[in-house]
Amino acid sequence: MQPLKNDRIFPFATLGLRMKTEAFQLSLEPLIQQQYHRNPWFTPDACKQSLLFAGEMIDEDYLKLKFNHDLPSLPARTVGIVPDGRIPMSAFPDMLCVVLMGFDCVVKLHPKDDVLLPAIIQELETLEPMLRGHMRVVDKLPPCDAVIVREMEEGKSIWEQYLHHIPHLLSPVQQSVAWLTGRETEEELRHLAADMVLFFGRARQSVRTILAPEGYDFVPLLQAILAQSSNIQHHNQLLNHLDYQKSIRLMSKQYYMDAGTFLLAEDTQEIAPTGVIRYVYYQHPSSVHPWLHERKDTIYAVEGQGFDGMDVQPLGTVYTDRDLWLDTTIHFLQTIG
Repeated sequence: MQPLKNDRIFPFATLGLRMKTEAFQLSLEPLIQQQYHRNPWFTPDACKQSLLFAGEMIDEDYLKLKFNHDLPSLPARTVGIVPDGRIPMSAFPDMLCVVLMGFDCVVKLHPKDDVLLPAIIQELETLEPMLRGHMRVVDKLPPCDAVIVREMEEGKSIWEQYLHHIPHLLSPVQQSVAWLTGRETEEELRHLAADMVLFFGRARQSVRTILAPEGYDFVPLLQAILAQSSNIQHHNQLLNHLDYQKSIRLMSKQYYMDAGTFLLAEDTQEIAPTGVIRYVYYQHPSSVHPWLHERKDTIYAVEGQGFDGMDVQPLGTVYTDRDLWLDTTIHFLQTIG
């Protein structure tokens, strides 16, 4: 067994085991309901799914693989995090990287995602009192040695001007892309549909653009989306967005396909609005790579069967690939470490 060099791994790994127990999940039920009432997009199912992802992320063997190294003996430096608030506990992956790489962390929580993460921090501090003070939730970022900003609402240029004097990682609004060939199996389409509808398709991990060959038969995918989204078919906010998108397309005589809880449309917007999954036709696989390259800054991941020489994620794995969640942050922190 690999010896533990990084003492900070132990409380996270212990919490990961506790998070998988029924007793722990039941203990968080009041907070889950509180979070749901504060933000209707964060349904109890969405909150539990975020907790599940976090629990899988802090598996001991995986943490040893990513973070089991001696921490620097330099004075602690502080990294600020401004999360996007698109999913419950959206700051958790970045906070995990910051703390396990030996930095202090301050999180300016999104105002509608401010319930579960403080509870998780408290659990970690209970497991390891030495962590107290190394993870803080703040209303306004204090002076930091580096800053991570997810989905800049005020625009990249404003954040770059504000943070020009310190290292920073700025992520634009992103999405995932599915590259389809027409050879997908029913099971692959089911997994893809799950990545489309999870968190109502609002997360940067969500597949919101489809690349499809001309003449592609969308019926099996529409059926898969409908089947995967049965638990959100009565969600008021989603249905309001859906009705609005239908209205503007009907008025402008734009064609769309109705998957019950989502529309599929040949949209011109790079990032489809909530309730819409856009599709883009391609004539030949060789045209896909330059299309993706032109948009690489706004693409979180590409999933599909792919072609020879093309690096893509298997369909339906964009949420379960822990490296996708963490590696960009780790690489950034290594540049300031």
